[in-house]
Amino acid sequence: MKVFCFGLITALPAFAQESGGLKEVPEYWKWLNFFILAGILGYLVSKNLGPFLANRTKQIQEGLKAGEKAKADADARAAAVQAKLNDLDFQVSLMRDQAKQDREREAERIRAESEREIERVRQHAEQEIESAAKIARLEVQRFAAKIAIELAERKVRARMSPEVESALVGSFLDDLRNGSAPHAE
Repeated sequence: MKVFCFGLITALPAFAQESGGLKEVPEYWKWLNFFILAGILGYLVSKNLGPFLANRTKQIQEGLKAGEKAKADADARAAAVQAKLNDLDFQVSLMRDQAKQDREREAERIRAESEREIERVRQHAEQEIESAAKIARLEVQRFAAKIAIELAERKVRARMSPEVESALVGSFLDDLRNGSAPHAE
């Protein structure tokens, strides 16, 4: 239908000029052609342009709504990302604090363990020193006893004469005959 109307509009001026030949077309025919053409164009424009503009307006409004919705979604996502970033900063801060506390606890544990180990080594060293001192005292006592015995033996040998030796042996034999144990004089 549109094509037919368009063809009619373009053909009308040709029909108007053809019928007259070389004659001048009266002015009212020109105005009549103009009003017919303007009316047909006005009709076609009003019939098609209104719905076209309404449809285009509707598409633009839908596009604007979709854009606003996309913007709102993007803003919401940006806010969520920002919240996560803020939370990430908070989490990193918590992790740093926790790591610091862990380091301090570990340092304190190592310090306490070192003190216990030092105390254990000190006690062990004291026991070793005490044991070595006891052994040294025993050796000194043995050495002193050995020296005392040697000195006593020298004194006894120096005082011992054959007469004293015979008297001691005689006294020992008398004690044996009498049945009594020898006694030291």
